[in-house]
Amino acid sequence: MEAKIKKSVLIYISIFLILSIAIFFLFSQKKEQNKQIYLNQKIVKAAAEFKATLNGYKMVIDFVQKRYFNDENFLRLLYSIENAQSVQKEKLRKILLDRYESLYKDMQKYGIKFIQIRLPDGTVFLRFHRPEKFGDSQKKSKKIDIIFAKEKKEKFTGGFKFPYELYYKDKFLGTVEIILPYEALKDELRKIFKGEYIFLIYKDVLFSVLSKEIRKTYIQSEFDKNFYYESSDLKSYVIPPEIFAQINLSLKEKIKNRLEKFSNFAVDIKINGNYYVVSFIVIKNITGKKVGYLVYYEKDNTISIFNEAFIIMYASVELSILAVFALLINIIKRSEKFKTLSETDALTGIYNKGKFNHLLENELKKVKRYNRPLGLIIFDIDHFKKINDTYGHQVGDYVLKTIAKIVKENIRDTDIFARWGGEEFVIIAPETDISGTRILAEKLRKKIEEYNFDKVGKVTSSFGVTEATPEDTPDSIVQRADQALYLAKEKGRNRVEVILPEV
Repeated sequence: MEAKIKKSVLIYISIFLILSIAIFFLFSQKKEQNKQIYLNQKIVKAAAEFKATLNGYKMVIDFVQKRYFNDENFLRLLYSIENAQSVQKEKLRKILLDRYESLYKDMQKYGIKFIQIRLPDGTVFLRFHRPEKFGDSQKKSKKIDIIFAKEKKEKFTGGFKFPYELYYKDKFLGTVEIILPYEALKDELRKIFKGEYIFLIYKDVLFSVLSKEIRKTYIQSEFDKNFYYESSDLKSYVIPPEIFAQINLSLKEKIKNRLEKFSNFAVDIKINGNYYVVSFIVIKNITGKKVGYLVYYEKDNTISIFNEAFIIMYASVELSILAVFALLINIIKRSEKFKTLSETDALTGIYNKGKFNHLLENELKKVKRYNRPLGLIIFDIDHFKKINDTYGHQVGDYVLKTIAKIVKENIRDTDIFARWGGEEFVIIAPETDISGTRILAEKLRKKIEEYNFDKVGKVTSSFGVTEATPEDTPDSIVQRADQALYLAKEKGRNRVEVILPEV
């Protein structure tokens, strides 16, 4: 009997042990699967934060380039460089430095320290960050590029290059290049997302750009000898330096041979009882070649929950996902705000010239593809300079805003209305032939003429009207409408003139 009992006990113990081992294995596997899901979410979050922050800077830089370096006075100065002597070039360089000094100072407030003008042959004509250094040549690039720029005191810094091509009278004048340093991007990320960041660059990329002496300012990573990161002047840390060093040492074994595969991944590290998530986000150069990583260090004790209970782990993942979506919505709102600022005229609230050019190009594609009618109106305020000189610029601004309001109230929702510059405005009238466009222009002319402006009284405007053809380009149709406007001026102002396209 005792033998049977012992046998049964041994069987039950064996079954219990087998079940315990199986359940432990299954729950451990599930725990690891869910932890990996969580880490994947951290990758998405880190990549989204990086992309959104970079795009935010890009929109600001695009706005600055189009607003300040599309100016006709600036383009004329640059146009005159080709035939200028050395002394004249130095004078032009001084004029540009003086003219854009305040802009450069404003950009520096956002960590953007590098602005340069490069001529068509690749020669650097002016570096705002190092005006004494010019005349050397660099490789051309047309997209965001990973580059290395030199500050004063011979310090090099990595960053993203935003080139903007310059044209005057259909002639290519060169490029304005604004460089966003890694350090500025890292500071912005740290302020918003409360983590530590480094840009990790592959040694082949680094060594092909920098001299041996300058490479000393870059630190070989503790976890892979083939990658380097920039030394930082940071005075305060979200993660203490001693913890940061321990994380990097622990990473050496955990990510062995993973970096050179160049794919996004995340790992968790436990240091002194706390968990940290380290996300590696791949960065590329203009050719699409993978050249390094943005490494995001974040303290995250959520990882410990996966070791305590599956239910708590699952709830934490759900909360994290909600947090990521809330963060992404906030990022989209910020991006839309930057987009609106870059597309809208600050005074009148209507589209600016840059946005108008983009929309006109799209509408002309529809004309070419579907052969649908499209009208274009250019008008300006008659004797606007006299209004400014007589009543002051505040009254002039009031007149501009009021006319913009009158026009907006008297055009269709489908019509596109923009400020062309100064006292000039433009209207695109989709699905409208020359007759309908002329009627619209005459209607707007009368509405403006009939309005009684405070202090000024009566204000009139002259209108130039034309219609698009499938062969038109943005330049050709605008030029035709502008000629019609000029004709209206010649014939006495306060009238509508039409120039039809040649058949």
